[in-house]
Amino acid sequence: MKKYILTIMIMALAAATSFATNINRAVTVTSKIPLRVLYVGYDPQKPMPTKLVWYMPSEKRYAEFYKSRMPAFKGFLEKNFTIVKTVDGRDYDVKMSDSVDVTIFDAYPVKLPANFDRPAILMAAVAPDIGIPLGLKFDWYCQCLESDALNIKAGHEIFNTPNKVNLTMVTRPTPGGFFNGFQGLKTPKTMPMWRVVNADGMDEKNPYLIGMVAHGEGFDDSPDAEVISGGDCLKNAEAVALGRHGNYFMWGFAASPDFMTDEANLVFVNTICYIKKFDRKPPIVKKIQQATREEVDEKIYRADEGLYNKSLIARKEGNERLKKMQQDLRDKKAAGQDIGRGNEMFLKMSLSNDVQSFEDYLKEWEGPELFKKFGTDTKLYHKYFKDNYEYFYPASFQSVQLDSDALKLGISNRSPLMLKKCISMLEKDENDSLAHRLLERYTIEKFSTAQEWKNWYEKNKDNLFYTEAGGFKFMINTYGQLPKATDTSASVKPEKSNAPTANDPVSITGKLIYGIDKKSAEVVIEANILEGWHIYAYLPNDSPYILAEPLLELPEGAKSDTKGWESSAGLPYPGFDNIFIYENKVTFKINISNIKPGVSITCGLYYQTCNDKKCLQPQKKMIELKS
Repeated sequence: MKKYILTIMIMALAAATSFATNINRAVTVTSKIPLRVLYVGYDPQKPMPTKLVWYMPSEKRYAEFYKSRMPAFKGFLEKNFTIVKTVDGRDYDVKMSDSVDVTIFDAYPVKLPANFDRPAILMAAVAPDIGIPLGLKFDWYCQCLESDALNIKAGHEIFNTPNKVNLTMVTRPTPGGFFNGFQGLKTPKTMPMWRVVNADGMDEKNPYLIGMVAHGEGFDDSPDAEVISGGDCLKNAEAVALGRHGNYFMWGFAASPDFMTDEANLVFVNTICYIKKFDRKPPIVKKIQQATREEVDEKIYRADEGLYNKSLIARKEGNERLKKMQQDLRDKKAAGQDIGRGNEMFLKMSLSNDVQSFEDYLKEWEGPELFKKFGTDTKLYHKYFKDNYEYFYPASFQSVQLDSDALKLGISNRSPLMLKKCISMLEKDENDSLAHRLLERYTIEKFSTAQEWKNWYEKNKDNLFYTEAGGFKFMINTYGQLPKATDTSASVKPEKSNAPTANDPVSITGKLIYGIDKKSAEVVIEANILEGWHIYAYLPNDSPYILAEPLLELPEGAKSDTKGWESSAGLPYPGFDNIFIYENKVTFKINISNIKPGVSITCGLYYQTCNDKKCLQPQKKMIELKS
């Protein structure tokens, strides 16, 4: 009997121990996870490269983070996974990823082949650096992600397994940028947020690295992609901070494990485990279209005289701030302070009181063709866009236009019924040319006969999906079946023009204007900026945007004026104190001397282009001038 009772007690104790162990595992995993992880970063034993993917307002801390970042990741990963390897990005070979389960990319430059299909995590700005050439949905929206995540899908696997993470949510004021654009009309004043980056040990003068967000428009419109979280950034609430596209995961926050919260570190471990599930499952859709149907929503929102009047008030207030800032800098300079090279240039920037008329405002946002039809009657713009909302398709990578063919049919171009109708028209010999155009425009197929189209549709109708990021196309869901991504990039042809275009909104030209002696000259750089876009004339020290910087490379013996560059007038940027921009056309000038005949002078511009909704990746354009 005693033996029986003892047996029961042992069994009960074992069950209790097992239950307690399971409870603990539900909170945090204490044993190492059997995964092989490769971290691709910067080896602190190597010289720091001139170009880093990192961005921070305080340049003094780059060297500090360069030394500590790889060791921090290595130590953290070794605590959580059985096998951990590290390699400098300059020494990385794609074959290295074949010997591990997950690769974490955290350095530049790394170029992956189009058929790369191993599980990968792309950290912060590495996501667009690697993602854009591959056609991933991790484009460059803004390197402006702060410390908090928001709009979180808390039920997602990365928050629940193998570590069950009870997210600490704190209600905070909504980021100001979320109220720009049509999305702002429905955006609440406060939002629940989850802290990812630990602010301990940081201050305004020495902030941590800034993270990256991708465009949210069209991000999750294909079965190979998902949005998991947005973040506190300068763009809109749709911006993606955490997301997956095929076998790639974008972790937009820039902190290393020693600067992440304990909860975020657990989620990062879960993310490594999660992306492993997508081994050999590359994307089936390439991002070939940035502008989605949401561009129409924005045009409806912008056709508003009240909104225009608010922009005039903001410009006037901005000019007053500009005057005060320049006077403050003059006072500091008069007192003997070194105000810095950027501020010296800012002092030379003239002030413009020019304001855009309401007519020009409508031409910019709605287009000159519609302005000819509707003038300043905003109700007509609203009616036009709402009546035709279901018939827009790409005009370029960053714009949409009305599809008159789809309009004639009267069926939404994102409804499978349009495909059925077109096939029926082919069968009945009704306007075959229209039917063929629409079928080839909204699919990636090319068939000659009605029967071929019908066979294709009947076979695949249950697996069709529609993607606007992928080019406003109906495609077949083959996710997880194909060995490599399907290339649909030929669907939209790139624009070719020397003028600024929707795909490249800034064009750069340069010239030399010689003095009488032919040994001195004025270097003139002119940037032509597409309507609706801007580059940055002045930024506060803590801004994540990129200041426009004229560049000059002189031959041996030649000298530039010590007074530096002069520029056109900058304009105050509505809604942001102490930010000034260049629009339409800007000229930079500098005098040079001691020029010898026949030498080359190289000049150009480093800049970032943005509009009110999006930012493009910073660019450097150089021009060679012959003396």
